[in-house]
Parts: sequence; structure tokens; C-alpha cells
Amino acid sequence: MFIPIMASKKRLGESERRQLDNGGSSRLSSVNDKHVVRETQQRPVRAQPMRGLSAIPGTAGQVGWKDSADQSTGIRSQADQHAKMKENICTQLLIDGYVQSYVDLFYLTHRNDSTPQHRGDEFPQAAMAKTGAFSVVELPEMEFLRDQLVAAEHCKRRGEIPDVMAAYDSLATYCAEKQDNKTMIFFYEKCLEIVRLVKDQISEMRVLSQIGSGYHATGELEQARQYLELCVAIAKVVYEHDDDEELRGEAYEQLGNVYVDLALRHEQAKQFVEAIDLYKLRLDCAVKSHNPEAQAHSQFKIGTCYNALNEPANGLSFLETNLAVARQIGDAEGEGNACAALATAHEKLGNQQLSIEFLNQYVAIATRAENIVNQADACARLGQIYTASQNFQRAREMHDKNYELVQAVAARSGDRLQQNISRVSVGAARANDILAMLLTLVKDDFHGLLAWKNTRAVSTTE
Repeated sequence: MFIPIMASKKRLGESERRQLDNGGSSRLSSVNDKHVVRETQQRPVRAQPMRGLSAIPGTAGQVGWKDSADQSTGIRSQADQHAKMKENICTQLLIDGYVQSYVDLFYLTHRNDSTPQHRGDEFPQAAMAKTGAFSVVELPEMEFLRDQLVAAEHCKRRGEIPDVMAAYDSLATYCAEKQDNKTMIFFYEKCLEIVRLVKDQISEMRVLSQIGSGYHATGELEQARQYLELCVAIAKVVYEHDDDEELRGEAYEQLGNVYVDLALRHEQAKQFVEAIDLYKLRLDCAVKSHNPEAQAHSQFKIGTCYNALNEPANGLSFLETNLAVARQIGDAEGEGNACAALATAHEKLGNQQLSIEFLNQYVAIATRAENIVNQADACARLGQIYTASQNFQRAREMHDKNYELVQAVAARSGDRLQQNISRVSVGAARANDILAMLLTLVKDDFHGLLAWKNTRAVSTTE
């Protein structure tokens, strides 16, 4: 039986052999498929996920790949819906004919947008859609802006000036709350045009004050000065009665704050003449607003600027008044600073004894306040004055005390520069203190000089 079968196989044609081979391979494939299915059905399920909350999609109690994708898609779709609603708000403004409101709303919603500006040939609506900048402003906020802008434009067309003013005022207040000072100034300037048109000086004064405050906050001090000086000029007319003194004083106080910042800017640039002029304006405002602390500060600054100009005589009266005010209001620190400035002025004028007296007061005040920095400064300055007057013993005492205090200051701050300067000053003061005795030994007592050289001691016997 075996031989005929083999022979029959050999008699198979080429086509039959090919069919037989294909049939065998298909049967093998089906067997393998069954084997794979069987292994899959028999493979045990892991009790824990495979390293990660989302490693197994759709695992109960976890966020799988499909779940997270669905959530992110939902968030994006919600954001897209909000953006579309905001876009529709602007589109409706154009449809209703409020073109100016549309333009203002676009720039309001993009005032903090860091994305590139739209091209000149591209309408703002297209730029909104591309940049997605609507997401910067929430929908209720955008509706509020739209309502106020539309109210302002609509009332302006009808000539209802008070309602226009109210709308712009609301927009300016909104920008102030958002700390957007430049846009706040823009809307208050619109208010300023209206109040000047209707000649409402009370409202004009209030708007000028707001614009000045905005420029002050942005550091544009000259512009702030310009508007606040106009505000004060109106306040002097409107609040001319004694009963209005407090309201008038508020305007002066606001302007004075701008003057002092401008003066400080000039002082830091070593422009002392300009600084003095501004500090004098600040002093005038402080007097009219009944602010004794501001008066004392202005007087002190005027005096120190005159000292810096080497014109101490012009600053003496301001510093003396400053000292009296500081003592009157119980300002110990201000009193000490005034004494130090007066000591400088008298030293420049050659009044050494007066300078020493004020420095001693400076030391006493600093000691009571336990201010070792000021104590060290006063002792160093006293040492220099005593050295200049050739009172070397007192100069040595002051420099020794300064060195002791500076060491404590350096231990706190880590600043070794002042400590090294003090060390040099102490050495010079000690040398000056024994210089006269050394010269006596060199000139008149050669044997005493040799004894001192060997023992570093001076004989006290005659």
C-alpha cells in the first residue's frame, strides 16, 4: 500500500501540488489562531494595574486613555464654546452699528495680550479667532464691558451727557480694579472732556485727581504733576471757604507726594538745585495740608541738599526748624538726623564747637534708641573733628569707641569695609596721641627713648 501512494503523489501535477501546499498552510494558520485564542482566554487577569493609573484602559475606578481623552476633548469644546460666544458678542456689535464700541471692546479684551498684533489688512475679528485671545476675559466681564461701551456710544448719539459720563466712569473704575492704569487714564480723559464741556468743576477736579494718581502709579511723574496742579488750582476756587479746608488739603497732599518723588529723583542724580526747588514746593503743600511729618521731612531734605551744594548757611534755618518740629512731635529718629545734619553744616562753616555739641546730642539720642549704627557714625565724626582741632586724646577715645561699635555692626551685617576703615582710624588716632611724647623723647631724652625702645614703657620718674 505504501508504494502506490508514493507513486500517486509523484504523479501529481504542478497545480495540484500547489493547492495541496496552500491547503496545508491554511490549516496550520487556523490551528495557530485557535491556539492564540485559547491562550488569551486562559491568561489570568492581573489584580493590580500595570504601573500607572491609566495603564489599563477603562479600568474601574481609574481614568483610562479613552476617559482622559474624552475629558480633554470636553474641556476644549467648552473653551471653544466660550470663545465662540465672545466672538458673537463682538459680531453683534457690528451688526447693531456700534462700530466704536466694537473697536474699544477688542482692545480692552486684548490690553494684556502678549500675542502678536494682527496685520494691517486683517480685521480684529479674524485676529481674535486666530489668537484665541477671548479666553483672557471671562464672559460676564465681557458682557459688562459691552454694555458700558454701548451705553456710552448710544447716549452720546442722543446727547445724554450725564449717562455717557457714568458709562465711562464705570469703565475707568473697572480698569483701576484690574490695575490697568493706562486704560483707566484713557477713559478718565474721556470723562475729562465731558466735564469740561458741561463746566462741572467738582467732577473735573475728581477726574484730574484720578488721572494724576494713574500717572503717579506708572512712574510718569511729570504728567502726574501737570494734572494734579490743575486739580489744586480748581480746589482753591471750589473749596475757598474755611469749612472746605480738609478737602482742599487732600488735593495739596496728593500733589505733594508727586513733588517729593520728583525731588528724590533729582537728588539721586546729584541735581541738588532742582531737588531743593521741588522740596520747597513739597513743604508748601505740607503746610497747607497741615501735615507736620511731611513738613519736617521736607525741611530736612532742603537742609541736606544745601549741605551737598556746600551752601550750609542757606540750609541752617530749615534744619533748625526741622529739629524743633521733630522735638515737638516726639520723633527721636528725626531729631537725631537733624542734629547730624546741623553738625555737618556747622563743620562746613568752621563752627567746630557747635558741630561737636550737635554730634554729642546725636550720640546721646542714638544711645537712648540703642541705634549702634548711628552711634558709630557719630563717634567717627567726633574723632575726625577732634583730630582737626588737635585734641588727640579725645580723638583717640572717639575712634576707639567707634571701632568697638563697628565690630558689633560688622558681626550683624558682615560688612568688613567699615571695620577696616575704623581700624586704620584707630591706629592713626593712637599714633597722634603719643606723637608729642615721642618727639620729646627724640629731642630731649635720648636715654629715655632707648629705654622705651627696649621695654615699650615710659619711665614716670623725674
